[in-house]
Amino acid sequence: MSEKNLPWTELYRPTNLGQIIGNENAVDALRDWFDSWSQKARRKVALLHGPAGTGKTSSVIALAKERGYELVEMNASDTRNKDAILRIAGSSAREGTLTGGAKGKRILLIDEVDGITGREDRGGVKSLIDVIAEAAVPIICTANDAYNQKLKALRKVSKVIAYYPVHKESILKVLKKITREQKVVLKAENLDFLAENAQGDLRSAINDLEGTVLQIKAGLTTDIELLHTYRDQTKDIQKALVDLFNSQNFIDGKRSIDGVKMKYDELLLWIFENAYMHTSDEQLASTYETLASADRFLGRIRRRQNWKLLAYFFDLVSGGVAVEVDKPHRQIKQYTFPSKIGMYAQTRFSRALRDSIASSMAEKTHVSKGSARTDSMYLVKQVLNGNIGDAAQMAYWLELDENQLKSLIENPETIRKIKKIMKAYDEEKIKHQTSMDELKFSSFDDKGDDWSEILLEFEKKKEEQLAEEKRLKEETKKRKAEERKAKKAAEKKAIKEAQKEESEKKDKKQVSLDDFL
Repeated sequence: MSEKNLPWTELYRPTNLGQIIGNENAVDALRDWFDSWSQKARRKVALLHGPAGTGKTSSVIALAKERGYELVEMNASDTRNKDAILRIAGSSAREGTLTGGAKGKRILLIDEVDGITGREDRGGVKSLIDVIAEAAVPIICTANDAYNQKLKALRKVSKVIAYYPVHKESILKVLKKITREQKVVLKAENLDFLAENAQGDLRSAINDLEGTVLQIKAGLTTDIELLHTYRDQTKDIQKALVDLFNSQNFIDGKRSIDGVKMKYDELLLWIFENAYMHTSDEQLASTYETLASADRFLGRIRRRQNWKLLAYFFDLVSGGVAVEVDKPHRQIKQYTFPSKIGMYAQTRFSRALRDSIASSMAEKTHVSKGSARTDSMYLVKQVLNGNIGDAAQMAYWLELDENQLKSLIENPETIRKIKKIMKAYDEEKIKHQTSMDELKFSSFDDKGDDWSEILLEFEKKKEEQLAEEKRLKEETKKRKAEERKAKKAAEKKAIKEAQKEESEKKDKKQVSLDDFL
């Protein structure tokens, strides 16, 4: 690529350490570390950390050019696992260069080292530590935050050097230099606005300046006020979508979303949700392929923190979509709220449950929570909805509660049976722990046991217990009935006896009267 076509961040990248703007103390510390480096040094790696755009990577590139070293770059967030680090970083840290042979001078730069972790990414940090121990060349790592807990082991073998946001005055000085060399005249207050708005990120300020100058040269604006408008003016998403889908060309499409204050992924979802209403069946695949490309750029931006790609994202979701839709003037009263955002709101509780399950899986299997969620969750769900014995064993191992089971199992009866088995397992375990005379393992620990017999036995005991309770209840009921019957019979007998006695008394009185007469 010719210098004319190079992005300005590359075109004006420093070629020696003296050209680094801001962070002079950090540059001096990096130079001192490099000058004292040896294979036996206690701090064989330099760990540069600080916000994006503060000069970390530029310092390493400038150091390599200044000292005549070959620079080998590796992005740790893209190459996270043990095998990749050993294969790429390991060979680069040991072998010589193509031109210099075994004695060739080389610096290994590992960008975004906080993109890897120890346990969660299968030995990534540990493998990097092993590479450092055997390294025959200087290794420099960059990170946003070196004091993250997951980089604790790396800090122990590193010279930690902090980079801070660049002062506004220093950024303004660079912007003025670039405008002079590009022969562009901008008002002082506009350059001041760019420097202030960058918030210490020199790379962002240069990108903003380049984008604005290109639009001025293309005749799209006569002043930097276009940037002010984009950042300060709000625009309703409904109005933006109307303007986008009714755009006549690529440029109108780009202008349609100016002023929309919304997260990039939300903007993409709004357009994705409604683009089909302005697109024919023949053009639909092409339209959504454009949106898929925008989504890929957004993913790369987040993963690599390469914000210069943001221009491509905006081009695709705005102008790119505008030229694809072929029913621009279709009248839509109200554009649809993205179903994915609504789904996130509705499923917040279920997602929290799944996250808790993934955390338990990660702890049990020693992988990251993300890996557990994406690689293993469907297997757990399949097991829990399969053989009841395997399902109960999995649920007990992961220590799942009732809400977690409900989020993964469709049949309520299956949940009831699994809970019974888990309860039986707990009872068996307690019995085993408290029984000292019989030192044997629970039948639940036998390999190959699917727990079906245990479930039947557990249910049989329950049924016998219920039957016994029913029998005792019936006996009590029968006894009480007999007691009531006996009581009634006794009462009847007493009444009859009383009546008989009364009758006998009357008969005696009658006989005495006859005798008297």
